[in-house]
Amino acid sequence: MRLKRNSSLEEIPYRDYRKIRLAVIEAMGDLIKKSRGSCVTFTCKKLAIIAGLPSQPVLLTVIRSVLDELCDKGLITRYSKSSHGIKYMATKESPIWMAFKQGDSETLNKIVEL
Repeated sequence: MRLKRNSSLEEIPYRDYRKIRLAVIEAMGDLIKKSRGSCVTFTCKKLAIIAGLPSQPVLLTVIRSVLDELCDKGLITRYSKSSHGIKYMATKESPIWMAFKQGDSETLNKIVEL
């Protein structure tokens, strides 16, 4: 289920919403798996860089849409808003945190399909 990192400029990355959604969730998973504490914070740009996507404003807007959707489902929360954008947070109580830490592929598949 691993998405191949997009490094070619020939393919327009924001053409397929599902691929972007999967890349964002995988990037978030990388942050969660490497975390040593009880929460991680991230921005749209940080996830784009981790996912290997260009940080173009159009693409960052699509990533923000994905993150807002995850917020609405209660999987992550909005941590703060500033002139630099919105910072999101996933805590150890979050279902997405537990799924990544435990390697629960069934729960992760449900999250991707939401």
